[in-house]
This record gives sequence, C-alpha cells and structure tokens, in this order.
Amino acid sequence: MLKTLLITTDFPPKIGGVSEYLSQICSRLPREEITVLTTIESGSDVFDAKQNYNIIRSRFFTTWRIIWPKWLLLLKTVSSIMRNNDYQQILVGQILPVGTVALLINFLFKIPYIVSTHAMDITILESSTRKTWLAKKILNRSTKIVTVSHYTKSKILDLGIQDNRIIIISPGTDILENNSNDSRREISDRYNLSGKRILLTVGRIIERKGHMDVLKALPEIVKHIPNINYVISSDGPYRAELERFINQNELQQYVTFTGVVERNDLPSLYRLADIFVMPTRILANNDVEGFGIVYLEANAFGKPVVAYNSGGVSDAVLHKKTGVLVEPKKPAEIAKCVINLLTDSLYANMLGEQGMARVKAEFNWEIKAQRFRDIL
Repeated sequence: MLKTLLITTDFPPKIGGVSEYLSQICSRLPREEITVLTTIESGSDVFDAKQNYNIIRSRFFTTWRIIWPKWLLLLKTVSSIMRNNDYQQILVGQILPVGTVALLINFLFKIPYIVSTHAMDITILESSTRKTWLAKKILNRSTKIVTVSHYTKSKILDLGIQDNRIIIISPGTDILENNSNDSRREISDRYNLSGKRILLTVGRIIERKGHMDVLKALPEIVKHIPNINYVISSDGPYRAELERFINQNELQQYVTFTGVVERNDLPSLYRLADIFVMPTRILANNDVEGFGIVYLEANAFGKPVVAYNSGGVSDAVLHKKTGVLVEPKKPAEIAKCVINLLTDSLYANMLGEQGMARVKAEFNWEIKAQRFRDIL
C-alpha cells in the first residue's frame, strides 16, 4: 500500500454513515501508511487518542468573505503537508470541495489521488452546471473511484466516467463483534417498552430519513396493533417537526424518542425491536441515501427491515429476502407492510434470519478494508 493522506470533511466524532465508513476502513489499514486530515469537531481529542493511526485536525474553510473560494485555506494546509512529508497519494472522502484540492495538488506536486464517493456529493451535481463540469475534471483525473452502491455508481456513469474506473465497496458492520453488553431490561424499563411491539429507526433525525412517513402510517398500524411503539433513536434538527405532528395527531403514547444512544447500548435496542423501519427519501435538493449501514445492523440481529426503494437502499435491503422495499412517498404501504410482518411471525423471522446470514457472509469490515487496501 502506498503511503496515503485521506482528506475528508466527514469523520468521527461527527455522526453519519460517511464518517463510520471512512473510520472503519482507516482503523484496518496499516497504521504507518494512512494519515487522516479532517475538520476540528467537539470531542475530537477523545476520539483521536483512541486510534492507532495519525489524525491531523485543521480548519478547512475560511469564514472571511474577502477570500474566495473558501477552500483556499484547505489548499494551503495540504500544500504544506505535501512539502514536508513523503505521502505518495491522496484519498478524498468527497468529490466537492475536497476533490478540487486534490486536483490542484495533482497539478502542483504530481501526487495521484483516489476519490471515495457516497451519495449527496454526486447527486448534488445535478443542480449546477459548474459543479458538474468541475466534478468531471476531478473524477477523470483520479486514479480510481470508489463508491458504495450500484445506485451511486450509476450516477457516476451518467457523468460519462468509464465503467472500469469505478469500484463498488459497500459498507460493512462490526456491531456483532461489539454486542456483549446486554442492557435490554434497563432500556425497556427506561423507556417503558415492556409489553410493546416495537418499530425502530436509528439515524439522525433529518427529513431524508423518513421518520415523518412512519408517523403518518402509525394511526393505521395502531388500529391493528394497539400495543405498538415507534422508537426513534438519535437526534437531529427535524425532531421539532416530528413532535409537532405527534402532538397534532395525539400519537404521544405510541412514540418514544431516546436521543443519542451510547454505542454499547445500540445492540440491545436492536434486540428489543420487532421491525426496523427507515423509509429514506430523495429530497428536492437531491439529498439521498447512498446505502444505509443501519439496515445491515438491524439484519445482523435478525430483524426484518421496511424501507423505501430509493437511492442505494436496494443494495442494503434485498426485497422479500432480508426486508420489504416500498415505493417512495407511500405511508399507507408502510403501514400495510408493518401490519403484515407483525401478524405473520414466520415471514418476519424468515426475512430476519436471511438478513443475518447475509450480513455475516458479505458485510465484514475486514473484507471491505482489504479491498480498499488492494486499491491503495
């Protein structure tokens, strides 16, 4: 493996699928061959101290209006690093704006770079001719392009990039390796979940994740499953909107917000659930789910999944094999699927068991990291 500098705006302790993906890969690469350059976040020091590879934290973007473009600060930082170190290549975690810096470094220092793409960094290009032109320059100049699903690959192909330069490396999950802490009883007591049938969503509370569509389906589900409880784990800016809807429709007794759950407690939360549901949507700004690691996590514990067939979700959830995919913007279909799964335990268990077997066979982080190492 060549000595590599990863440059990314998404990295722990920032929460999100891209952060999880990149950090899991880095933790399994030779520590002397990978360095991460990323942004300063609250709690960075605590996270960085636990890692066995080098992490450099820096401000990427200037807030001074007189300096444009704002990523010039990042270019200055990377140029300095390249002059004073022996990195042989760059890996970027996003096409824009980080890929722009890699492109310029390539011209200045002849350092090759690889692009890792995920979802919105591709789909957002559709709204801007200038960004599309620049992204094509970045991708065409790169050594290789790694992406997470067939959906995201199709979006790259739409830009005219050659098929043989694009490699799909989907995420994995290590949640089965870190599930020794069984706190189901404590969590059940804490949130008054005893005797409830549980729908679970794990993910930042943002519009794209589809919590609202589950809430819209909930009144119909309650008619058939009166002891249902929809558990929403994590937090985010869209929570106030959900709470407004819950209050307007008198759903308070059927919904539980847990806030951000400690990583050690997450396996217990999955075990308590009957069904994992996250009907992610494509928003007007083209924000979309590129894959969805949480679907794998739910399957890992034998839980069937209900999701919308949007973005790269069909790579994470196999329709009628590990879960059920519904056409987007149809809360009534979510209700129908949930009721069916909660009243047909044999079918629900079959989907969950097949999902568990698939996760164990295909979604090991060690395998994913080895594929990445081969490319690097």
